[in-house]
Amino acid sequence: MIRGRVISTGIEFIIVNVYAPCDMAAKQVLWDKLTSFVLANSEANLCLCGDFNSVRSVEERKGHGTTFRQHDTNIFNTFITNCFLLDLPICGRLFTWYRGDGYSMSQLDRFLLSPNWCSVWPNSAQVAHQRGLSDHVPLVLFVDEDNWGPRPLRMLKCWADFPGYADFVRSRWGSFVLNGWG
Repeated sequence: MIRGRVISTGIEFIIVNVYAPCDMAAKQVLWDKLTSFVLANSEANLCLCGDFNSVRSVEERKGHGTTFRQHDTNIFNTFITNCFLLDLPICGRLFTWYRGDGYSMSQLDRFLLSPNWCSVWPNSAQVAHQRGLSDHVPLVLFVDEDNWGPRPLRMLKCWADFPGYADFVRSRWGSFVLNGWG
């Protein structure tokens, strides 16, 4: 666990790195301890992140010989609900863990955020990157206050090198007739 403060704003936060066991009984003990901690720090800007070794639904697990355990899923979802945590949608990849067979995969890693964290940093996003040597993919939490969404225009810069390109764009842009505020 890390408790800190953003230097530029003075906003305090708590980040808890989780590595959950695979054993169901040990996992339940962890969920109980984390629930107590989260509820005791309910006013904090709290982020739980790491390998939870649990999936939230059957769609988060895929492959040969993988067993879906509904009971494990129910306990994990109950933990998230009881703690009022937000499970961000994952960007970049659907799965964060890959077995060596190349067919089995699961979303075991994630960021779970408190409502206060989401109020302070509403543009938080988790992005799964390409896997390297590990069987887990790097997962990054972006807290981007300047994220205005996708860029409205994308082009290859080499197009500007064509003679007459700028005049062509100006004439086409000027020929549009728009109705309404759009």
